[in-house]
Amino acid sequence: MNPALTAIKHLYSTITAIWVILNLGFWVPFLLLLTVVRFLFQKAPAVSQGAYTLIEYIYRSAVALDSFWMLRVVGIRFDVTGELPDHPAPIVVVNHQGWFDIPIVQEVITGRGGPILKFLIKRQLVWVPIVGWICWALNFPRLYRGSHEAAREKDYSAIESATSSLRSERGALLIFAEGTRFTQAKHIDQGSRYQHLLNPRPGGLKIALESVAADTPVIDISIAYQGDTNFWRCLNGSTRRISIRLVSHLAGDIRDSRTWLDACWRDKDQWISQQLDTPVR
Repeated sequence: MNPALTAIKHLYSTITAIWVILNLGFWVPFLLLLTVVRFLFQKAPAVSQGAYTLIEYIYRSAVALDSFWMLRVVGIRFDVTGELPDHPAPIVVVNHQGWFDIPIVQEVITGRGGPILKFLIKRQLVWVPIVGWICWALNFPRLYRGSHEAAREKDYSAIESATSSLRSERGALLIFAEGTRFTQAKHIDQGSRYQHLLNPRPGGLKIALESVAADTPVIDISIAYQGDTNFWRCLNGSTRRISIRLVSHLAGDIRDSRTWLDACWRDKDQWISQQLDTPVR
């Protein structure tokens, strides 16, 4: 690639990254203040609920500003098929291609009138400036992801607590079922059963399903990048088109999370192949 063009793209990514950081950084003090208010007034439902309503407003505002930049300024196109169910606390299951998946899902769910998202995150992420503070303030379930029994029990409790809290406040629980971002190295190391995906892990979904009502929607979101999934290059619009598909199910219809995920992933894998074979216009 032409060195001058490469430099321009890096500059564009830098400007976009600065926009995202300033956007998040602007809202963090208000978010932390409202979190403290909720903690201090736990026994005053009106105050606590009012603070949470403002937290929702902050989250939506941050998503709207990021989406405006990505879609209107950078010029990335989101081709979305499927309908978002009208429910205050669905479960959202997504394949994980890269870090850019997060603003995509935020726009598709929260940016289009759905609830704010709560992620299952690695516990160490709370120490990352700005991002970690936001995760702490929004009470994202923090996982140990250890192999020993004690860590698994703590992860079980964190997911169960997060899912149960959605009964009293709006919020969608986001599960990246593969547990990590897709790379060719991981794909080979796992001996993945799929062409474009890693093997899904049923544990998180299984726990969440045990904690919700049978009529709770489970939204299966498939993401296919028409181009690079690298976060830095996505910030400058090197990937011009991203296809997103939403398919809704009911929690009560999912009898076995492992079997259900395998069926979804086989269908998702075929769909991604079709999208990658479609020329970008």
